[in-house]
Amino acid sequence: MEIPNGRRWFMLACVMLVVCMIVPVAIAAAGGRGAEDAGEEAAWLSTGVDADGRACPLFRGEFAVDQSVKKATLSIVGLGHFRATVNGERVSDSVIDQPWSQYNATIYEQSFDVTGLVRMGDNAIGVMLGNSFWRVGPVNDQGRFSKTDAMPDFSAGRNFLLRASIDLTLTDGSRRRVVSGADWKWADGPITFSHIYAGEDYDATREVKGWDTPGKPAGAWNAAAVVDAPKAAIVPFSTPAMKEFEVFSPRERRIAGGAGEGISTYIFPQNCSSLIRFTVEGKAGAKIRFKPCEYMDPATGRVKFTYTWGTGKDIWHDYTLREGEQTHQIIFCYEGAQFVEVDGAVAPGEANPKGLPVMKSVEMVHVRAACDSVGSFECASKMQNDAHKIIDWAIRSNMAHVVTDCPHREKNGWQEQNWHMARALSYRYDTHAYMTKVMHDVRDTQLPDGHIPTNCPNYLVGVPPHGFWNEAPEWGISGVLVPWHLYEWYGDRETLAASLESMKKFVDYLSSTAKDGVITSNLGDWYDYGHGKGDGPSQWTPAEVSATAIWALGARTVADAAKVLGHERAEATYRELYNTIRATFQAKLYDSATATTLNKGSCQAGVSTALCAGLIPDAGRGRAVEAIVKDLEGRGYQQTSGEVLQVFLIRALAEAGRNDVLHKVYARRDRGSYGFMVESGLTTLPESWDAKPGTGNSLNHFMLGHLVEWHFAYVAGIRQEPGSVGWRRIIIQPDSGPLASYEATFKSPRGEIVSKGKLVNGKLSVSIAIPASVEKATLIWPGGQKVELAIGKTTELVQP
Repeated sequence: MEIPNGRRWFMLACVMLVVCMIVPVAIAAAGGRGAEDAGEEAAWLSTGVDADGRACPLFRGEFAVDQSVKKATLSIVGLGHFRATVNGERVSDSVIDQPWSQYNATIYEQSFDVTGLVRMGDNAIGVMLGNSFWRVGPVNDQGRFSKTDAMPDFSAGRNFLLRASIDLTLTDGSRRRVVSGADWKWADGPITFSHIYAGEDYDATREVKGWDTPGKPAGAWNAAAVVDAPKAAIVPFSTPAMKEFEVFSPRERRIAGGAGEGISTYIFPQNCSSLIRFTVEGKAGAKIRFKPCEYMDPATGRVKFTYTWGTGKDIWHDYTLREGEQTHQIIFCYEGAQFVEVDGAVAPGEANPKGLPVMKSVEMVHVRAACDSVGSFECASKMQNDAHKIIDWAIRSNMAHVVTDCPHREKNGWQEQNWHMARALSYRYDTHAYMTKVMHDVRDTQLPDGHIPTNCPNYLVGVPPHGFWNEAPEWGISGVLVPWHLYEWYGDRETLAASLESMKKFVDYLSSTAKDGVITSNLGDWYDYGHGKGDGPSQWTPAEVSATAIWALGARTVADAAKVLGHERAEATYRELYNTIRATFQAKLYDSATATTLNKGSCQAGVSTALCAGLIPDAGRGRAVEAIVKDLEGRGYQQTSGEVLQVFLIRALAEAGRNDVLHKVYARRDRGSYGFMVESGLTTLPESWDAKPGTGNSLNHFMLGHLVEWHFAYVAGIRQEPGSVGWRRIIIQPDSGPLASYEATFKSPRGEIVSKGKLVNGKLSVSIAIPASVEKATLIWPGGQKVELAIGKTTELVQP
C-alpha cells in the first residue's frame, strides 16, 4: 500500500464536456496510504501469528503532510484494549480504551481530535494493544486468578485486531484520509502479559525507542497482516470514556517480610477501582511484584485475596526495571484495591543488604467512566454522610465500560443493579449516554427466544444460556425498566423506541415460563438478610413472589411504553397481561387475611414489591404497609430485604407516609446496617449486609446502595410529579425526621434543583431553588400541606 513520494496526479472527469484535465496535486504520503477521497476504508490489521505466550504488540504507521492541518480526527478500533499516540503523544486523556461490548454483535469505534498532534512533514501513528474481554486467554502462572467461567473468546484466532484512520482537513480546504494498511508494521512490545483479571506484566528493558515517532524505530519490525473485518456492526462510540480521577497516596507503609527483605504493604485511605502508579530506581532486569487488594491480614501485613472465592490464587502485576529511575503506571488492567503489596523493593533510607530497587512512591489512580457528577447530599448525621460516601465510592468503582458488580473478581455487567439503582445513579451522575450504551448491550445480548441473560454483555461463557445463573427475571427485567427510566428521567424517546421490541420479547419470554400463571427465579431477592442461612438466593421471599411481581411490573411498563410510542394494540395486549398477572398474584401469592404476600418468616420485601407493582388490592394497601412496619418493629428496625427488593421497601414506606420508620432503619449502627459498615472502617459499600472483611465477599459492590435514592428523593424530597417526564414538573417533599439539617443539590435535565432545610424551634425551615425551565414545582410539607413554588427563583419558607 506504499505510495511513492512526490507529486500525485489525478484525473478530474468533466462528463458534460467529455474533457479530461490532469491537475497536479501534492499528496505526500510516506509509509501510510493517503487519499483525497475521504471515504477510503482503513484495513483491519493483526499480527498474523499466534499471540499466546508472547508480548502484546505495538503497531505503527507513517504518513506525511505537505501543508498545515486545519482539522485532524483519529477513528480507531483496537481489540482487546488500546493506547494510541500520534508523534509520540497520547491522543486523549482517556484510559483502557476500546469499550467492552457484545463483540459478536457490536464493536465500538472511538474518535479523537488530534489536530494539535499532526504536523506538517512526517508523522507517525502508534498503537499499543492489550487484552480485554475480546479474548480472556490462559494465565501465565497457575497461581494467578482468572474467573474460569468468564473466559470468552470472540477473536476467531486474531487475539489482537486494529483498524485506524485519520481524517485530515488541510489549510487549502482539501481533505485526506490516512488509513491503516499492509504498509503498517508491528513488533513485540514491553507488555509481556496482559489479562483482564490476572494482571499485567511490563518489562521496561523491552521498550522500543522511537516506536511511535517518525523515522526508523529500534528493533525488528514485521509487516502487519491484513485480515477480514469482524462480523459485527462497527458503531461510533458516544458514551463517556474511562478516565483518571483522584490520585491517592498511601497513609501508611507496613513492612511485611522483615527489614531489608523487600516485602511491604502500602495502605491507602480509599478502596477504589484504580491503576497503580509508581516511581522506582534500580538496576536493569530487577523485578518487582505488585499485588493490589482490598483486604490485608492484620496479623501478617500481607494482602489477602478474599474475593477470589477461596481459590488461593492472586492478582498481580510484575514490573522489570530498565536502568535508573523510572515512573510507570499499569496500562490496561485496573483493579479494586485499598492495599498494594510490593515484593522486591525497599523504601528510601531503608536497610538494603540485597541491593534491591528503591521504591520512591506508590500511588493509586482512580479510574472510571467519566460521567459528570450532578448531585450532592449532606445532612446532620455524620454516619449517614459517611454511608452515602461509601455507596458513592462503590458506584464510582463500578462505572467501567459497563456497570460492573465489582472491580476485581468479576468485572461483569450483572443487570439487576441497572434498574434497582437507576435513580440513585442518576441523582449522582449524568447516566443518560452511559445507560443508553448499556441498553444497547442488553439488546445485543438478548437471546432469540427473548430471554435476557443476567450478564450483558454476556461473558459468562461457562454458564449455559438457560442455566442456573442465567434464569432470573429480576436481572433480565433491566432491559424493560431501564429504557423506561431513561424516558422518564431524561425524556429519551429514542432509546425507548429502540428497546420496545426487546422489552416485549422479554416479557413474552417470561410469560412462556409461567406455570398456572406464576413464574419463578433461581436468585430472587439476592443476599436478603437475617435468616442465618448465609448469603445467596432469597430465603425470606419465595422466588415465585419476586419473579411474578417483576413480570407484572414488566408487563405494565411495556404497556406504558407502547402508549407513549403510539402502539395502541401493544398497549392493550400488555395492559391485559398485567391485569391477568395481578389477579393470579392476588389469588395465589397474597393472603387477604393478613394483607401480606407469601413469605418464609419476613414479609418486608415481598409486600413492598407487591405494593409498588400495584398488586395489592386497594382495600388492603393500608394494612399491607402496617404489616411491613410491624415486621420491622419486631426486629428492632432491621431490614431483611436483599439487594433486589430493598428499593421497594424504601418507596413503599416513604410514599405511604411512613418515612419515620425508614429514619429508624437507617439510623441503626449494629451489624446488618449502613452504620455498622461505616464504623467498621469500610470506605466502599460491601457485597453483604454482614460486612465481614476476610469472609470471601467483595468489599466493593454498590448493589445495596439504595440509601442514596432515599436521601435525595425522600429526605431532601426531590422528585418528579407522577406522570412527569424529563423533570418538567417537580415535587419537593422534604422529610428530614430527626435530622437537624440536610442539603441536596441536583442538576436535573431542566437545571439545578436545591433543597435544603434545618430544624428551627422544632419546625422545618427550607430554602428551595427551582430552575427556570421547569413548568411547575410544588412543595409538600411533612404534614401534607402544599405550596406552589416560584419558577426560576429560590424560595425560603418555614413549616406552618
